[in-house]
Amino acid sequence: MTKPPKKKARDPDAFKSILTRMNVDGWRALRVLAAERDTTLNALALEALNDLLRKYGKRTVIENPLLGD
Repeated sequence: MTKPPKKKARDPDAFKSILTRMNVDGWRALRVLAAERDTTLNALALEALNDLLRKYGKRTVIENPLLGD
């Protein structure tokens, strides 16, 4: 069985979005952390989601399609 070709970042189905809500203090703390690490909130979220997969013994397969090919 062959794998389907990897989608490019600009393909409409290349990625899915998550909308989440949080309190203002949490939002500010994450913005500060992102600034301190010179990264984005999106990058922090992807890192956290991969950490969650790892915690439950799953492969860390989440990637930012905008940083790909």
